[in-house]
Amino acid sequence: MRRALLAALAASVPAGIMAGLPPRYGGEIAVALATAPGEPDPARASLPAQLEAARALHATLVEVGPDGQLRPGLLAALPEAEPGGRAFRLRLRAGLHFHDGRPVTAGDVAASLARLATSRSHGWIALPLSGSEEVREGRAAAIAGVQVVGDLELRLALDAPFPELPRALAALPAAVLPRGGPPTTGAGPFRLSSRAPDGGLRLVPFDGFWRGRPYPDGLSLLATDARRAARAFGRGEVDLALRPEAVAGAASRDVPASTATYALVNGRRLGRLADDLRRALGSLDRSELARLAGGRAVPLSALLPPSTWQAPAAGPVHAPPRIGGNPRISLLAAEGNRALADRLQVKLFDRGVRAAVETVRAEALAGRLAEGAYDVALVSLTFTSSGPHPAILEAAWGLGGPAAARRALQRLGAADAATAAGEVAEELGVVPLLATGLRASWRPGLEGLEVLPDGTVDAGDLWSVSRPAR
Repeated sequence: MRRALLAALAASVPAGIMAGLPPRYGGEIAVALATAPGEPDPARASLPAQLEAARALHATLVEVGPDGQLRPGLLAALPEAEPGGRAFRLRLRAGLHFHDGRPVTAGDVAASLARLATSRSHGWIALPLSGSEEVREGRAAAIAGVQVVGDLELRLALDAPFPELPRALAALPAAVLPRGGPPTTGAGPFRLSSRAPDGGLRLVPFDGFWRGRPYPDGLSLLATDARRAARAFGRGEVDLALRPEAVAGAASRDVPASTATYALVNGRRLGRLADDLRRALGSLDRSELARLAGGRAVPLSALLPPSTWQAPAAGPVHAPPRIGGNPRISLLAAEGNRALADRLQVKLFDRGVRAAVETVRAEALAGRLAEGAYDVALVSLTFTSSGPHPAILEAAWGLGGPAAARRALQRLGAADAATAAGEVAEELGVVPLLATGLRASWRPGLEGLEVLPDGTVDAGDLWSVSRPAR
């Protein structure tokens, strides 16, 4: 394995001339996150902290490297498309195991995809597979298009050609879980050791990980606010922080801006007013909104955040005239978007619209969106995909649900990504506002840090020059 080879080489080279080779295994790594990781179920993870925990515990069939290129994960080779592009062949590596010792089989992959088809957050990944809709609607237990050919081989049949399916399978929610096992049991570099009362997790290395045992003897994922994170850095208790702000005095770098925030205008409820509202919201100074968001935020003028696709810069936007009639609307937002909602309330008032802000919990917001019980809603999506085609499906699913995602899939077969993204935004009444990302701050002596395109860090590649075991 790569890690075992590097460790053996490091042991034979005198200190001071190792030139980038990792030291011996050992020590502890502590990572400060903005929120508690909670239940790290990859099919349900939607916040950066949850995704970071899922990255440590789970493994996907295909991976996306830091350079954005696809490479095999649990698969022996990248999926092969059959002639016509309506099916892919997949073959697992031999000798794979889950944390509990069970072998990873093609049946586990099929069960994971069927489970994913019912995911409220990430069902878009299974959407191209024939028969996924029947599973999502409860009319079937298994996806008809997922055929188990042998213990290590599958065939995935699609309703229509979707060349980017391998990239969709690289999204973290598509990680493979054992049939019937808990969502904390995976095939990733670490396994769960214990939970803290505040929702933090302690993980220990998984010796059976296919790329080799991770370097640290333990990994702690901690939930901290900015002040506590800074103090913990000062006391040497934290090695890496993945938070909206950089830690003062520490080395830092930007993490891809993968969380996009949109204003969703309900045309069915507002009628003719909807177009006026979209023009008014589209004319806002997004740079000002990004500054208001705090942390690291960038203006967003297209459907997809820059982590998935760098759209051409938008041209100048001219403020539309005031909206007549002094209409009154509701502005629905999750609790974390309250400051942005208040700012939009002021801006809409300047355009002649009186907006009453209502904040709800994230779970309640999802229910209201599904029911169409809103006038204008602020919606934030953390993207797990890379590349524009999977990201368009993810955006359509998150903003409009399964039916909108299916229509987006059809558009992708008939138009380029830019056209399809614009049509999805127009259909759903979406006004992109801003994209936010985290910053990675680390202490001296932490090595091996690489940020993946989805904004997560592969903690199994981290190692410490001087961090002792605690």
